[in-house]
Amino acid sequence: MPSEFSVNKKVEVKIQRMISQLISLKKINDPRLSKVVINEVKVNKDISTARIYFAVLNSNSKNNKDPYELILKKASGFIKKELGYQLRLKQIPDLIFKYDTKEQDALHLNDLINKAIENDQSKK
Repeated sequence: MPSEFSVNKKVEVKIQRMISQLISLKKINDPRLSKVVINEVKVNKDISTARIYFAVLNSNSKNNKDPYELILKKASGFIKKELGYQLRLKQIPDLIFKYDTKEQDALHLNDLINKAIENDQSKK
């Protein structure tokens, strides 16, 4: 099992690095993608599917994710082809782009905790 985990982890890191490079080097011709950051990549056990979690810089709302998901989905064929050139795998995984909500979720939890603390202090 440990060797299987390490292979998956290596593939995840390589995919994240390669997609980040494609975006930062502007090989994908869409200026809106300059705000996109790849946070995490998760591949399934047989490396047939890769979930790519991204965030948008200087974005406060979750509603702003839709155009970026669409752009990345449209570019997934090109990205997959580029990954094929550099990854040495029998099969390149299917790419699924997901907006990463961890930051917004953490901020929401932090707000809830702060409100609970304020309520407790006001009752004393």
